[in-house]
Amino acid sequence: MMHLYSRVIAVLLSILIGQAAYAKWDEERDVTTNGKEELVYYYKTNEQAQKLVLDKYLKRLIFIQQDRLYKRSVSQIKIDGVPVDVMSDAFSHYPEQTAITFENKDEVLKKLFLAKKIEVYVRYGREPGLSIFQIK
Repeated sequence: MMHLYSRVIAVLLSILIGQAAYAKWDEERDVTTNGKEELVYYYKTNEQAQKLVLDKYLKRLIFIQQDRLYKRSVSQIKIDGVPVDVMSDAFSHYPEQTAITFENKDEVLKKLFLAKKIEVYVRYGREPGLSIFQIK
């Protein structure tokens, strides 16, 4: 009986911890083009008005920066100080957006949901840049 009780408590605690992880990110809802599904995206905005969107459906990040320099690439991010090699690809119809993908998608997504600080190393042509997102 005690073993069952401890399992129930462990499950309840994991649910509460999971909800706390999602609460760190701001939430944005979108309806699919056919209007049948509502999709939920998580995002953070930093002081430079840059936005980092966590797309859990395609398992990627989307870096958004409104600027005139649309040629940008991202080769690395740091999640709580731990470097993660990434690949990036600009959206052709939305040049202010850059998709960031990872090799081990599930593991990186889990780390992103639990992260406190994400550093995005952006390259504008030959000029390096750094964008920092604090997640509370």
